[in-house]
Amino acid sequence: MANLGKPLGDRVLLKLEDTSDKKSAGGIILNQSTQPTQRATVVAVSDGYIISTGEIVPLTVKVGDTVLIMNANGTKIRIEKEDNILTRESEILMVV
Repeated sequence: MANLGKPLGDRVLLKLEDTSDKKSAGGIILNQSTQPTQRATVVAVSDGYIISTGEIVPLTVKVGDTVLIMNANGTKIRIEKEDNILTRESEILMVV
């Protein structure tokens, strides 16, 4: 992936998993884009956010983590023909 810089504040850059339609065991087409959550891989993280004392609090997720996010959260960014999301760490539901 191209070096585009580093997210700021408490932001995280995520690479979305493939959202192509899949079939269930019963043959029902499951469209990932209609699912409420989506899996993604952490591509870049900021150094952390600054609290009132001036101290930098590092983020808890790290590059390479697989996370679960709400489908509508974040700002969609297309990098090298791949869908990515720039979101705040607080919008990440969990590390899986």
